[in-house]
Amino acid sequence: MFTPTKTRNWEATFALMARAHRPAELLTGPLRVSITAYFPRPLKMSKRSKRSGELLGGYDEGPVPMSSRPDADNVAKSVLDALSDWYRDDAQVYYLVVRKFFHALGARPRVRVTIEGAGA
Repeated sequence: MFTPTKTRNWEATFALMARAHRPAELLTGPLRVSITAYFPRPLKMSKRSKRSGELLGGYDEGPVPMSSRPDADNVAKSVLDALSDWYRDDAQVYYLVVRKFFHALGARPRVRVTIEGAGA
């Protein structure tokens, strides 16, 4: 499989940032993983009415569910690959939830990951 340079760079940066949160010991056994990714909000979702100040297009100020690229499975692959030194094999993941949003107004793009053992 070919991984684009942009994706490899993102994975390396994310792995470096996540290193501070890495568990002391390698995670073993079945794992539950939850990934919530907040992507840059398009300008059209930030435009306000000059008269009322309300957001145009019926958008909310909070996070907006995202149904465009990247695909959720690609988000999961990038995150799991970036955290590959946290566990033996990503086959340990028996439960995976991926959510994608455009970030809220005033917020920034980010990724939140929760990893729990099967007993948690």
